[in-house]
Amino acid sequence: MKHKILFILPRLAGLTLLVGVASLVLFLLFKLLLLAIVIGVIVTIAAKILSGIRKRWAADYQLEQGPLHPFRGLNHNGMVQPVTQAPFQTAPAIIPIN
Repeated sequence: MKHKILFILPRLAGLTLLVGVASLVLFLLFKLLLLAIVIGVIVTIAAKILSGIRKRWAADYQLEQGPLHPFRGLNHNGMVQPVTQAPFQTAPAIIPIN
């Protein structure tokens, strides 16, 4: 009987160690997945809040929003000037036609 216990005991200890390491890895993966879900929920909530703030800002300034052109009603962009002529250029110029 003593020889059977000495034969089984190291294998039982190795199996216990293997199960312990496997459960540690499993629970670590579970916690990482749970952390990823929590971060995703936080990012989603922040995006919803920022979207509401942006919509309120656009409504305050009476800016229209469309699916293709955000803030279509913004007409006070004075920095963009069309080029109507190209004086003293030797290379061909690209002139936009309105």
